[in-house]
Amino acid sequence: MMGGAWRVAMVGLAVAAAALAFLGAEIAWMTGSNQAAYIQDMAVAGVGLLALWAAFASLSRHFRDLGRLRDTLSGLPGRAAAFPSRGRNDEVGQLAQAATRSSRPDRAMPGRLEKSVSAMLSLTEAPTILLNDHGRIERLNPAAARLLDTEEGADIGQSLVRADLLRAIERARGGDAVSAVLRRTDNTEVSVRIADLGLNAGVVLAFSGRNAAGAAGVGKFTLSLRPAPPAEPLGDDDPLAVLPFVALWVATAGAEPGEGPVVAVGTMRLAGARVFRTVSLSILIDPATPVAPEAAARHGITTETVAGARPFAEVWPAIQEALHHCVVVGVGVDPALAALARACENADLPPPALPPSLDLGALAGALDPALAGASLERLVQAFQLSPGNGPFAAALHQAELAARLLVQLDQRGIATHGQARALLAGGTTAPAA
Repeated sequence: MMGGAWRVAMVGLAVAAAALAFLGAEIAWMTGSNQAAYIQDMAVAGVGLLALWAAFASLSRHFRDLGRLRDTLSGLPGRAAAFPSRGRNDEVGQLAQAATRSSRPDRAMPGRLEKSVSAMLSLTEAPTILLNDHGRIERLNPAAARLLDTEEGADIGQSLVRADLLRAIERARGGDAVSAVLRRTDNTEVSVRIADLGLNAGVVLAFSGRNAAGAAGVGKFTLSLRPAPPAEPLGDDDPLAVLPFVALWVATAGAEPGEGPVVAVGTMRLAGARVFRTVSLSILIDPATPVAPEAAARHGITTETVAGARPFAEVWPAIQEALHHCVVVGVGVDPALAALARACENADLPPPALPPSLDLGALAGALDPALAGASLERLVQAFQLSPGNGPFAAALHQAELAARLLVQLDQRGIATHGQARALLAGGTTAPAA
């Protein structure tokens, strides 16, 4: 809706047009039979009316563009770029260009922000760390550097047991800060408060002051995390947009995909089509047998890579918790789950209750027959997913692939868990890694 300035301008132009029309009538009456004077005066009046019409059209377009710019800026952040400001040098174009520049992340005064964060960290005596969504240390104060013997840019998994940290981050997700006792890689334990800053914004770890005093942790404590509450079964009527998903990647040591003991497990959580990179798991497992050369060529994990890693029985609780109350997705997800079940049997563990699953390869083939039976590598290229480094990049690729496919399912009108399963009826699956 146009504002008061537009209404005043339009009323003013209407009054001016009426005045010109009245003057034109007066001129016609006064000139009488003087044809030359009549034509001259009417031409002047006509030019005045044309000028008023041009001003009316220009003002109307100007206020309409201002309204469009207002609607654009009132939407999501960064939406100013949707306004067609390129090539426009008027006031509206300049406003749109300025709004676009100010909404870009690289124009958010990074220097001042970094100085502010560094200053706040230096003011606190408690060891404090800011993690990014990849689990790397963005900022830390000297006390945290001394406590964990680490530095900016390092992977937090080199200092803390990642599975424990991820469980604690999951508890803090979307709520208040939580307390936890985490294991360090040297098997000592530290007390920490964890606050989640939101999706893709990172996590803050504030360690207890007594950790810094001892400089080697607080000794042996029993890790006491809040147990997972009983979960409702995931039904066919649950909307895909809100279902908890976890992308699963499993690497095995056998010459053929899916054969032999498990040597690595990677997971990454999703809520609908939103990928939570910080809620991930990357675990190497010692299979107690050599990794076949064919397997190493397939996933890049060799016998030397897993030397000294923990056996499957020790890491299975963390894997089981990562899969808890989720629909497991992946390319070849059923063979991957079967490999985990065999690993439990070989480790004399109770048979696991496998969660429901959706095969991303079969979904991609159902949506586009040209992709039927495609490998993960081909699907990464087909969907132009971001490249990754290392074997665990496959977990991120499968999470991003799941997000893309969920968007396409929604566009096709497939909105529930049951509808997605109906689409897969008669589909094919791809082999595991």
